[in-house]
Amino acid sequence: MDKWIDAFAEVYEAYFDDVFRAVYRKVLERQTAEDIAQDTFFAAFKIGEHFLEHPEPKLWLLRTAYNKVHELYRRRKRRATEPLENCKELAEQDCHYGEVELNLSALATVTEKEWRTVMAHHVFGTTIAEMAESEAVTENNMRVRLFRVRKKLKDGIER
Repeated sequence: MDKWIDAFAEVYEAYFDDVFRAVYRKVLERQTAEDIAQDTFFAAFKIGEHFLEHPEPKLWLLRTAYNKVHELYRRRKRRATEPLENCKELAEQDCHYGEVELNLSALATVTEKEWRTVMAHHVFGTTIAEMAESEAVTENNMRVRLFRVRKKLKDGIER
């Protein structure tokens, strides 16, 4: 098993830059290109040893990356033409990559309870009145709490 992982690591080192550059030329967004390149190598890793037996691993990686770029374009096109009520569902699918990073970054700045409060109001649409009632505080107190948490998050980002 270690031998296979070492061989895969060599392929990764040898071809990652090529795959990244090819994708970047198509999407012109650095973060998106990195994500697609990583997804491409993850797909190869899931195949296992069969990937390393492929006669042209670089070509396989490039073709897979191009397919992932086209999939991204199809999703973006669908998003642009679908009614607004479907946007929330698509946003949930597309935020898969950033969701974990966002939560970890936020939790490095605020407590879990504070983060849940912000998420409840800004993401899930819970009203201040509903939140105040569930916490047994006044609406004004809940507004102040939200203000303070948002300020904490803003200060944490600016650091």
